[in-house]
Amino acid sequence: MSETSTHSLIRESPVALYLQIEQELRGLLESGDLGPNAQVPSEIQLSDRFHVSRMTARKALDRLVAEGILFRQPGKGTFVAAPKITHGVSTQLSFSKAMAALGLRHHTRVLNATRVPAPAHIASLLGLHAGESVVFLRRLRFVEDEPAALHLSYLPGRYAGVLNGDLSGSLIELMDAVGAHVVDSLDSVEAVIGQGEDARLLRVASGTSLVRIEGVAFSSNRDPLKYNEALYRGDRFRFTVDTSGPPTLRLELKTL
Repeated sequence: MSETSTHSLIRESPVALYLQIEQELRGLLESGDLGPNAQVPSEIQLSDRFHVSRMTARKALDRLVAEGILFRQPGKGTFVAAPKITHGVSTQLSFSKAMAALGLRHHTRVLNATRVPAPAHIASLLGLHAGESVVFLRRLRFVEDEPAALHLSYLPGRYAGVLNGDLSGSLIELMDAVGAHVVDSLDSVEAVIGQGEDARLLRVASGTSLVRIEGVAFSSNRDPLKYNEALYRGDRFRFTVDTSGPPTLRLELKTL
């Protein structure tokens, strides 16, 4: 922030001074002068540069922190948060294809890919008998080299052919290739607390808020084809619902 910013506030304006400072900071973020993880001026620095009280400067920062645009590290200062990604709310949508369409660097670490006896609740959801063979997949998805989501999937054993494909890409495409054509899904979304191995894999502190989307994907005959559970880092994703037509996955960096 340049020293010329000391003259940028219009004190006769009906717009409150803290809102004008907030607008100045937003301008620096939008221009790229302050990028992800960059440290922003402190309350003292802002109050000196804009000739306002520390309370006024703090209020400007507080509003941006509340939006998730900035974050504070105790004892270190205030920093620019990584851009959030807007994600469609449906388990039938391809995470990897959406990332590729957006031009985001992404990769997948396959943690589990095997056949297991179906747990009772999974068997019920997939219309199978408890203990019947199912395909179990667990994959950690990375965006820009940071873990962003943890995906867990169960498929009826008759679709075990997916295990021969590239599981780092689109599971929906692999399912199509073995005759499991997904046409719709029934999904639910809830906030959960990250803990244990899930938190460790996603590199978040235990107790951090995550978003869980779980659901069952169906064929045109309403045969259940897949159970999916996805955990997303709440600090990296924003979810949208588009009811104008068939569900489509739109991923874009949040505008700061």
